[in-house]
Amino acid sequence: MSSLLSPILQRLAGHFPIPVMARAVLERCLNPQQLDTWFETVAGGQYTRTLLFSTLFQLMLQVVSRQRPSIHAAYQAAPVPIAVSVKSVYNKLNGLEPDTSAA
Repeated sequence: MSSLLSPILQRLAGHFPIPVMARAVLERCLNPQQLDTWFETVAGGQYTRTLLFSTLFQLMLQVVSRQRPSIHAAYQAAPVPIAVSVKSVYNKLNGLEPDTSAA
């Protein structure tokens, strides 16, 4: 199975097998296109301009799986620069509607 994991996940798998397995399942099942399509169908007043919901999801997943200590750290470590400021990321996270989170 380790050949399916990214190098970072391979290193962490020995120390934190449950979070790594959960992350691998989430990455496989929830690809960015599916997440963005889902967001467009459930979001009420929110909209997508530059920052995609899938980007927020990836940042949060790094924090929840303890790969990064904060959203800011995940933002800074992004392999591809995120096209908005870190303040915009936090604003989008703070603006997520309860119905979106529940769905």
